[in-house]
Amino acid sequence: MFQNQSIKFFILLVIAMVSWGFAWPSAKSIVGTEPPIVIVFWRFLATALSLVPVLILRKESIALPDKKGLLQVAIGAVLYTIYNQFFLLGLSQGLAGAGGVLVTTMNPIFTYILVHTFQKKLPSGKEFIGLFIGLTGGFLLLKIWEGDWTLLFQSGNVYFLLCAFSWAILSMNSHSTGQRMSPMVYSFYVFSIGTIFDLFLAFPYDLSGVMDNGWNFWVQLFYLSVISTTFGTTVYFYASSRLGSRTASSFIFLVPVTALLGSWIFLGEEPKLSTLLGGVFAISSVIILNRTQGKKEEVSVADEELEVPN
Repeated sequence: MFQNQSIKFFILLVIAMVSWGFAWPSAKSIVGTEPPIVIVFWRFLATALSLVPVLILRKESIALPDKKGLLQVAIGAVLYTIYNQFFLLGLSQGLAGAGGVLVTTMNPIFTYILVHTFQKKLPSGKEFIGLFIGLTGGFLLLKIWEGDWTLLFQSGNVYFLLCAFSWAILSMNSHSTGQRMSPMVYSFYVFSIGTIFDLFLAFPYDLSGVMDNGWNFWVQLFYLSVISTTFGTTVYFYASSRLGSRTASSFIFLVPVTALLGSWIFLGEEPKLSTLLGGVFAISSVIILNRTQGKKEEVSVADEELEVPN
């Protein structure tokens, strides 16, 4: 019976990871139809509304612990808005599959570096090896050997790097806040406050102009907000509560794989050798860093990064 239950949760985790990975080709298919901040506004609004029934079913209290909690979710809303801006700007110029691999693999590496920098800790020997492998993977993904730095902008990779960096800061904020409130409540406030914040940013544009878009726009927006974010997040935390966060966090490596696969299937983007090799190096780096970190503390770098999904 226990084994059957575990299999069910494993399947749920795979579904959650696939939903996150497929968000990359989904967003790519509608990028350019509207200004990025307009898409962000409608995505945040749809996500906040879709989280309401989840909170009701889970009987979650939405009371904030104190003023510090309000400040943290407000910061989270600003950071997530920044992330989504870079996310869409990167997709407007680059490939969804390559971006999905670059961002999702460099996220935990950047988070690891930032955490150790703030804690003023030097990495151990194994951690240095892990970071070296990770940076090697990053160089392969960015194709540094070509030597043309303008390609970093033309390919959208600069925006993808900014995505990973801003997500790393968001990870630290969400991890800290997660010790004071549930991840679902945190997500609800991030998207709710973010919706209000983005309303002012998107005000100069025609917010009602999205009504002229065809069914594909609304299907993809529904997928990005309700399926990938609300459903994927709920399923992830439900399964991780049964299997443990460390087991659940190991499934993150399905995200770049499914981002590549989804981009190949739905957008016809054939993965390049540099992307595949870079992804393998970066994933190996995160595995080494997580195992090393796991011996020191209960929460891994990947756990921090998964508190708020794409």
